[in-house]
Amino acid sequence: MRKSLLLISAASLLLPVLTSSQLQAASPAADCPNLRQGRFAIWGMGVSETKGERNTPKASLLEERWLANGVVQGTVLERVGQTERSGTYTGSVTITKHCIALVQRQLPWGSDRTEVVLDGQGRPLYGLARQGSQVTSSSWLPMASGSCRSSDLNGLVLSRQTGLNAVPGGWSPNAVVQREQWKDGQVKGIALSSYGGRGETASYSGELNLDPNSCWGSLKQRDQLGTAYSYRALIVNGRKDKGARGYFYLQRDPGNLTAAWLVRD
Repeated sequence: MRKSLLLISAASLLLPVLTSSQLQAASPAADCPNLRQGRFAIWGMGVSETKGERNTPKASLLEERWLANGVVQGTVLERVGQTERSGTYTGSVTITKHCIALVQRQLPWGSDRTEVVLDGQGRPLYGLARQGSQVTSSSWLPMASGSCRSSDLNGLVLSRQTGLNAVPGGWSPNAVVQREQWKDGQVKGIALSSYGGRGETASYSGELNLDPNSCWGSLKQRDQLGTAYSYRALIVNGRKDKGARGYFYLQRDPGNLTAAWLVRD
């Protein structure tokens, strides 16, 4: 079941390349919206180069706040190949030419620069990190303030995922679709998957345990074949009157790299 990471074609994601000096000198057009302060859930995936090895799968999950005066604060969980790392960070956001927001983060393991396109209200929607040999894109969703409850996910949740799982000598493509029912932190679902052309259908169940006063939690699942799965989940609590919009998760099993957006009906 969902052991996926989408390999992103660099050719299909090309934006006009700006040098560092051009970015600093760039001034936004008069019709660009003001940056919207707030809290955002972010998931990203792609490839990077590590220890001389190119096209290493990479995926990340972030909760980020844009504060006054362009200040950024956040929490990040990241997978690079079979390695996991996490921490908190600070940074800055500025608006540049073409209504692009430049987010510069100082992560525990180094700096990150992501260029993000804004919607008409100044909210981030899609981002691209392309420094060095990295090719990773990200999707952004606004989050409501405050902590979350497991019951915020109650109801039907659906997902579609494509990507990779580890095999001897590299990574193999797979695809998964899921339909699951949530009730107060308990989930039961069905996953349709294809691993390198080998199809599988499996039911599964699991439990989400949220961290205190948070929207982050640990999700444990087991399918009908007896295989266990471990995820770090972030509830996207954007509809206070109707519960969550869904949740992001990042898989923690070393040989399976999944970063996914699971949408609540």
